[in-house]
Amino acid sequence: MKRAMILMAALSLPWLGGQARAEDPFAAGADALAVKGSDGSSSLRAKKKLVKMAPDMIKVKVKSMDDSKFPHCTFTAQVLVTAKSKDKYFKLIGRGKTYTFAPVLKMRGKRVMLKDEMTQNNLGACYYPKKTKLVVKVSGVDLKKKVFKAAEIYLDK
Repeated sequence: MKRAMILMAALSLPWLGGQARAEDPFAAGADALAVKGSDGSSSLRAKKKLVKMAPDMIKVKVKSMDDSKFPHCTFTAQVLVTAKSKDKYFKLIGRGKTYTFAPVLKMRGKRVMLKDEMTQNNLGACYYPKKTKLVVKVSGVDLKKKVFKAAEIYLDK
């Protein structure tokens, strides 16, 4: 009797599955989820384009990423081009040396303010792979943590 019940249940599954698929909007696969007019290349980290480097910007190459305290990630990067600005914290940055940078995120309490365009852009820094070249606008330094604050982060051209 048990075998007969199992056999009947197994034979009825394709019939039930066919009905479920007709109502399921995801049954058509990837084509049903495709967005019209999109090439699928939009990315959180590729939204902002850098027009011209400002005097307080540096070019770096990502060495490693620490996202253990996401969304407050940090990345270690080697400086390729130093800033032209003479502010005091730029005197600490030397070409060819490696430093830690923390993207600046606008927060309300413990929540990230995703409506801010630069916060969205900076949040993408948590996903850059090694050897990615970036342009970083440095807005300050936390000497206690030995971390530079990255107010704006752009992909290098």
